[in-house]
Amino acid sequence: MTKRTCNIDGCPKPHKSRGWCSSHYDTARRSGRLHDQPRTKALSTDSLDARLRNTGWTVMPSGCWEWNGSKHVAGYGMLQPGSGKPMTASRAAFEAWVKVPEPGAFVCHTCDNPPCINPAHLFEGSPQDNVTDMVTKKRVANGERRKSKLTDVQVAEIRSRYVPWKVTQRELAAEYGVTQQTIGDIVTLRRRRYETYRFVS
Repeated sequence: MTKRTCNIDGCPKPHKSRGWCSSHYDTARRSGRLHDQPRTKALSTDSLDARLRNTGWTVMPSGCWEWNGSKHVAGYGMLQPGSGKPMTASRAAFEAWVKVPEPGAFVCHTCDNPPCINPAHLFEGSPQDNVTDMVTKKRVANGERRKSKLTDVQVAEIRSRYVPWKVTQRELAAEYGVTQQTIGDIVTLRRRRYETYRFVS
């Protein structure tokens, strides 16, 4: 990766802060000209509102405000509040622009778009509300998405082929390489009741 250098023309020294190298930064500080070059990083004392605006977002045609900063592997924007543990950008946005969530509450999306921080798309919910919202929107990992050994097609085959006293659970278990208990749970709908949820982007 190419190292960033000073923004002053002809200066090859490495960047320190606000686009300047150490020498030019110190000169600007001593002369009171730091304001000539706006800082690019939020201060640890900045409010959540200031930190959100410092990183910024992109307004999408859908109305979502998609976070421009770092993201969690699940797609949620992440924000360092200055001290303490990082928090999701959506929670920071809700706290900064709507209200401080109750202890233990979740900040959920009506738009089902993880990087969105539009306060109009956020709502506060209990842990049960969060689970219900996930289930309703089919965001729960189930079936094949839980790394199951059996595909949806195989599960359907097992249910169609199982006939008590003719095709036994033990025979099906040996054929599909799973336990008899798994076969029993499948044919009685205790397991894999629904096909794998396919997310629509």
